[in-house]
Amino acid sequence: MTDKQLKVKKWLNRAFDAEKKVKALELCVQQCRERAESISVCYDSNDKSKSDRSTNVTENILIRLADAEMELSKQIIELLDISDEIKETIAKLKDDSLETIMIHRYILFHTVEKTAELTNYSVETVKRKQRQAIEKLTPFDTF
Repeated sequence: MTDKQLKVKKWLNRAFDAEKKVKALELCVQQCRERAESISVCYDSNDKSKSDRSTNVTENILIRLADAEMELSKQIIELLDISDEIKETIAKLKDDSLETIMIHRYILFHTVEKTAELTNYSVETVKRKQRQAIEKLTPFDTF
């Protein structure tokens, strides 16, 4: 592959990398949510200092959960933007079979084998069509 084709492939893989980041952040939010749910707040009005401390801990954990959820939302939007950009570029191929292969590989993140199975192509045909598509995408100024 030429340097330009490698750049195209790296550019196309941005959605995969963004998807991995979103999944990691989802796990962080889930962990934070579980911690927030396990907090017990002291409501004993006779012991003011304990109640204040529990409230502060609870509030702090809930703020952290909200921050984590906001970061996740931001990353999901970024993933959607990247995916849309890649889809628009793939559509410029003007070849349904090449577009289908590229969607399976770079939007749905299927392996070559899974793409072959779903498209009723051989693994070799998927690889060949993917190379053809990358060659056709190379001239685009998007990269």
